[in-house]
Amino acid sequence: MRLINDSGYSKERIEQEFKDTFIDDGGILRWTINAQIPFDDMLADFRTLDLIDENIQLASNLVREKETDDFWKGYFAKNESN
Repeated sequence: MRLINDSGYSKERIEQEFKDTFIDDGGILRWTINAQIPFDDMLADFRTLDLIDENIQLASNLVREKETDDFWKGYFAKNESN
């Protein structure tokens, strides 16, 4: 049976990638290497394989969007002051 997924990775690769994550105190899934939140395609694949539940997937997506918005606001504010 072939896995149909968002990232295009094999089931084995997705499971391997998941080993490099952790769930923070707020219930958000993050990469171990840089504490960033995986993109939605990887979160969807982790969910498809039941490695995370729907609540973690949704919360992680929402927090990633907020963190990205905050980054860009800070970036543009910094560049406007120069």
